[in-house]
Amino acid sequence: MTDRFDTDDERWLKQVADLMDALREDAGPVSQREIPEPDTKGASSEVILALGSTATLTAAVQCFRAWLKRDKSRSLTVTWTDDTGTQQTATVTGDRVDEASLQALAEAIGKRLSS
Repeated sequence: MTDRFDTDDERWLKQVADLMDALREDAGPVSQREIPEPDTKGASSEVILALGSTATLTAAVQCFRAWLKRDKSRSLTVTWTDDTGTQQTATVTGDRVDEASLQALAEAIGKRLSS
């Protein structure tokens, strides 16, 4: 998501397409679907990426880091299901991208992959 553009703005859609291309190139197959946002004229994008290995996770985190750093108005929400079946969510924003935040996110997801 971004605070800078409407979700249907062509400039924003190009940025999302660039992220999708980077993920496909570095992390493997991805799919995308649009989720209507209540009380807005747009939708958010849900990107589905199978993180089946540590290498795939590392590649995805690198793509996310680079994408977030390009524009401080961007944010990324990652959702996964932990080994107890509970849905976990973490949000990282472009103005707060740091190594520690993304490392913590990668470790949490990595633990899920290794179990």
